[in-house]
Amino acid sequence: MTTSKDHSQKNLEKKLVTFIYTKFIEPIRVDGKEPTDRKYEEITKIGRTTISKIRKCEGYDVPISTISKICLYAGISLSEFFSKFEEYQAGKKD
Repeated sequence: MTTSKDHSQKNLEKKLVTFIYTKFIEPIRVDGKEPTDRKYEEITKIGRTTISKIRKCEGYDVPISTISKICLYAGISLSEFFSKFEEYQAGKKD
């Protein structure tokens, strides 16, 4: 068993982070402006460090606890989240 991530895993992580940012973080506005990481944390209950990692849209292995917080914030179930992610992936070309 290898401990390093292969290309497909890194690619999937990047797609997931980009999806989360595009669909759930980027649309948030406070008085028409992009909030600070601290304000994002207040709104979503996701820690500032995690918000910062997501905003970079680089490969980040998002824990299920963070995905659960996103679902709670967005008012959707985990199955809806992953269905939306599958739809997002289907629409994206590498």
